[in-house]
Amino acid sequence: MWSGRWIGAIASLLMLVLLAAVALPAIQQARESARRTQSKNNLKQLGLALHNYASTYDILPPGGVFNAEGRAFHGWTTFIAPYIEASPFYNGVNINIPWDHPDQLKYFQRYPGDAYLNPSIGSGRLDDGLKRNHYSGSDLVFYRNSSTSFSDLTNGTAHTLLVGDAKGMFQPFGYPYEWRSVALGLNTTEEGFGSPVREITQMLLADGSVREFSHHSDQDLFLKLRGVNAKWDHSAPDVSKPAGVYHLSEPLVSLWSDPKRSDCIIGVQNESRHIVRAWIHDSETSWNSSVATTLDGPAQVLKKYQSLRVLDLGYSLTDRGLRLIEGLPDLEEIKVGGRATTNRGLEILSRCRRLKHLEIGAARFGDHSWSLLAKLPKLESVIIGEPAGDTYSFSTKSVVAFLDERPDCRVQVGQGLSPQKIRDLAKSGEPWPPYRYGK
Repeated sequence: MWSGRWIGAIASLLMLVLLAAVALPAIQQARESARRTQSKNNLKQLGLALHNYASTYDILPPGGVFNAEGRAFHGWTTFIAPYIEASPFYNGVNINIPWDHPDQLKYFQRYPGDAYLNPSIGSGRLDDGLKRNHYSGSDLVFYRNSSTSFSDLTNGTAHTLLVGDAKGMFQPFGYPYEWRSVALGLNTTEEGFGSPVREITQMLLADGSVREFSHHSDQDLFLKLRGVNAKWDHSAPDVSKPAGVYHLSEPLVSLWSDPKRSDCIIGVQNESRHIVRAWIHDSETSWNSSVATTLDGPAQVLKKYQSLRVLDLGYSLTDRGLRLIEGLPDLEEIKVGGRATTNRGLEILSRCRRLKHLEIGAARFGDHSWSLLAKLPKLESVIIGEPAGDTYSFSTKSVVAFLDERPDCRVQVGQGLSPQKIRDLAKSGEPWPPYRYGK
């Protein structure tokens, strides 16, 4: 009796294992099919953006813009951003300074860039927080200071490759050298076009269609579709690109990175190569409450850079992390979240005697906090972020007392409460109004 039950249970278990073994490949195949479809849609989206750009300016965007000294500024992926629903990103970028300048690298770190990610490969960031780009342009169309129009493609748009899957050596979004040579062949080298994860490569043609090429049977067809550009001259130096992979240009340096959370801290060096400024980029996980304690790790790294003057962590540190920051004698500007900051942490901040500018979240900011800040002799501005709930945890009177004691210090509370509004509320005795953006 018992043996019969055991035999039945084992048979059922074996049946489930067999069904799983049969179903798993089908599930994986279906998922890969969906990823291929998504990648195809990404290329179509890029094609539509390139055509909209050409309709506006009568030419395709330059492969990369370079000045007379050969300094790279911006590439075609940046110029088509307004046409793929990324106008806020593009409006923040200054195209008159290099893309990886310290003042604007943050825009490229925060750009979602989903249209440039091949889902079959997966997402990922480089050590400097920039998101990888899995697609590249044909060097026949995109190159240094190129000005290609569709009419220059004398083989016709239906017979000219435009953008496609990169085989490897993935560069960050915004990289001004984002083009490769079709002449290298299909899936033959990391520097060319191909796919590291499947047996086909997807390519966008100049007419806006997307075609799939088999690595085994379409090599000749792939080379024939390279096309002809009436303006293109392979012997000219302006079509060349660097032999090495991307790395942070001076004066930037990566100080810390966490690949598991795609976080990193970028440092800026002065002429003497001392780190004088550092910031952490916005990661997908930084808003989680559990992140507060993990940012103490970067603080542990930063404490050795005694020359730091500007620190923009943006998110919370515990009192332990703030104590490490206190050991940086030259700090003049701090931006940190208030989620995990206690009164003890605010006392630590108030001992940064050279502090001129402070931006902090409002979660733990109370009446006593204002009296602590009033003791900072060089403080020039204070910015308090949004409250944890509908109202702030400090009174209007404590802010007015601070303003009276430090009349030269610029104060901003949230995004709509001016010092005069705060004085009016304190005078009338009214409580803090419910917090509203822009009110």
